[in-house]
Amino acid sequence: MQIGFIGAGKVGVSLGKYFKEKGRAVAGYYSRTETSARWAAEFTDTAYYENLQQIISDCDILMFTVPDDKIAEVYRQAKPYLSGKIIAHCSGLHSSKIFSDIGTADCSAYSIHPLCAVSSKEYSYKLLSDTLFTLEGDNAHISTIQQMFEEMGNRTCVISAENKAKYHAAASLASNHMTAVFYMAEKLFLECGFSEKQARKELYGLAKGNLENILAQGCIASLTGPIERGDGATVEKHLSCLPEGIRSAYLENGKQLVEIAEKKHPKRDNSRIKNLLERKSEKYEEHRTYLTETERRKR
Repeated sequence: MQIGFIGAGKVGVSLGKYFKEKGRAVAGYYSRTETSARWAAEFTDTAYYENLQQIISDCDILMFTVPDDKIAEVYRQAKPYLSGKIIAHCSGLHSSKIFSDIGTADCSAYSIHPLCAVSSKEYSYKLLSDTLFTLEGDNAHISTIQQMFEEMGNRTCVISAENKAKYHAAASLASNHMTAVFYMAEKLFLECGFSEKQARKELYGLAKGNLENILAQGCIASLTGPIERGDGATVEKHLSCLPEGIRSAYLENGKQLVEIAEKKHPKRDNSRIKNLLERKSEKYEEHRTYLTETERRKR
């Protein structure tokens, strides 16, 4: 089946290049920005399309690789020409339901999301061979799409439309939010006198070792540290030295660590450390509310 890309950004270019390398038939690219579509076509050795109707006519599968907030708009423009086609977008957040009134368009709709940080038009396609693709959409062709990716050597997972936001939140926690946690730790190391390069290297080694443990034996067995030990005195010392924003993150993450600790040590009484975190959280919220109210009165 011929595959066409509507949108020539990082995801569209990376997928097109990857599909071509895996022997798939990629027709080419259409974009409202001619320069980007021409570059994508040249990079993937495919065709540049001057208009939306022509690429739809030439293809069996249309990939809407445009920004999330543009999917519905571009779909409305394409809808009159989509009869009999398979269409998909690559948003992690949105389901195939963003293609509204799909029955009147007489086509099948899907969301196809690579669980991968696509950061470069030129290089990210190299990461896709070891990437999971999460699929969601019409039952009519879901098995065909799943087979297509599995034949290319990819892992796949089919989820429901209702779970797309939860799935995307989970991916954000494991990726973007992990960056935030690392950034907070790096800031504290810099305050302790580490150089930026040294802080990054040493914290990366620590985090990498923990991630490898999680992969090998899961979160529960991998948990270590003061909350796992029920060491409230250490936690109090941590909280006493942390700035406000990092302190609140520590408290909220700590509550999750208590939940893991309870599963690791179900016979241990974890109430002391749990109460400590709850008490500190309440005091923090009271203090923050007081500061907000004081600031409001000053205005």
